[in-house]
Amino acid sequence: MQKLAFITSFLLHPMVVAPFTFALLTYTGEEHSSNHIIFFTAFFFSTLLSTITVIYLKRSGKITDLDASIREQRVQPLVLGAIYHGIGFLILWYLNAAPIIQGLMFCYAVNTAIVWLITMKWKISIHAIGLGGPLVALWFHGIQYPFGMAASLVLVCMSRIILKAHTPLQVLTGAGLAMSLAYIELNLLFL
Repeated sequence: MQKLAFITSFLLHPMVVAPFTFALLTYTGEEHSSNHIIFFTAFFFSTLLSTITVIYLKRSGKITDLDASIREQRVQPLVLGAIYHGIGFLILWYLNAAPIIQGLMFCYAVNTAIVWLITMKWKISIHAIGLGGPLVALWFHGIQYPFGMAASLVLVCMSRIILKAHTPLQVLTGAGLAMSLAYIELNLLFL
């Protein structure tokens, strides 16, 4: 059970979900002359910079593992992640990317900042947050598979509980917060 939970947690890791989601939003939406630049920008600011940062923080001893499992060690990666996403949003806005793409990057920036504030007092599931928001964006984009989407969210939440990374309340709060915030932000500001 542990091995299956680990594999699920890895496959539905926020650093895997983000580029997959941005690829779907970029290449299944309206044709844009800069699709490759838009996707690379989204990938660079949502995934590549954050991954490099986490690896650097691990190697320099500032975090003990790549998931930053200790709550207090999550603050610095989250602050930097919010900054990266904010810059990514501004560049996507400048490139005139589709509103849903700009909106998802905006959600990543704002929601990461909110998670950073929550993390200062309480541990919340970044895996659940990292899947909940993109599922809402995909739904708005027209990619609507309720059973598969719900199953993926349940699987990632269960895997985090089985791995003893989070409590049920932490994963439910993460998923609910991500989906609620993404729905509000995308609906009010971008769609």
